[in-house]
Amino acid sequence: MVRNVYELRRQPIGALSPWDLARLIGQGVGLPWALPLALEILEETAPRLAEGGFYDDDLLSAVVRRDPATWSDFPGIARQVEELLPELTGLSPDLQRAAERFLSSRGRP
Repeated sequence: MVRNVYELRRQPIGALSPWDLARLIGQGVGLPWALPLALEILEETAPRLAEGGFYDDDLLSAVVRRDPATWSDFPGIARQVEELLPELTGLSPDLQRAAERFLSSRGRP
C-alpha cells in the first residue's frame, strides 16, 4: 500500500482517477490538492449515480471518513460536502452511517 501511494504521489494530480484519489485521501496524502479535486468529481457524478437506487462510492467514503480534525484545515470543502450529502439518495447502509457521522461531527443533523 505504501509503495502504491508513493507511486501515486509522483503522478500529476489531473491524471489521478477517482479510485487513486480515494486511496490518497484515505491515507491522508496530498489533501490540499486531492480534496478539492475529489469534491469536484463528487459534485459532478454523485447525484447522477445515486439516482440508480444504490450508491457505494470509494471516493465519497474516503472523504466522509476523514478524521474530523481534518476539516479544520479545509472548512470550505467541509461545507461543500455538507451541502452535497443531502442530495444523495440510495447510499449503501455503511456509507449512509459514515455520512451521518461526518454530518454529526460538523454539528449537523
